[in-house]
Amino acid sequence: MKKTISIFASTLLLLACSKTEVLRFTSIPETGWAQEEWVQFTYTHRLPAKKVRAHWKLRHDNDYPYANIHLMAQYTTPKGITKTDTLTYLMAQPDGTWLGTGWYIKEIDLPYLASLPLDQPGNYHFKLRPLVRAQDALLPDKTLLGIHQVGLELTPINNGN
Repeated sequence: MKKTISIFASTLLLLACSKTEVLRFTSIPETGWAQEEWVQFTYTHRLPAKKVRAHWKLRHDNDYPYANIHLMAQYTTPKGITKTDTLTYLMAQPDGTWLGTGWYIKEIDLPYLASLPLDQPGNYHFKLRPLVRAQDALLPDKTLLGIHQVGLELTPINNGN
């Protein structure tokens, strides 16, 4: 019961401190994040038009086997325009120390879009999947171990910021 109350209190604190942000997480199965498995988020935008910064958030543990991560990201506007990117991020320092915050579960912030105009009302769809290839392997790994959750954060860009 204490654990539930603690999680509930954390959630309230997150919402109270971040009224101008959208932050959502999706859990990854314990068996790993399959290479062909997209994590998907939908954000419904209403007028007025604004610009946001988009960041991916990853929560992982020491079972994550690499010092970096390769991802394929997509977003689709309400008018059906889709943009796709391949992304690479460092997950650890050269000495093996994990980047990010936390003790057992590390959370790392991965900048995605510095300025995304939300100029159309409707649903914006965001998708992310791993691109996994072990350095010495000819074939890609089928699953990525050690990732617990994937999140998307949208933060409004204020005038002049």
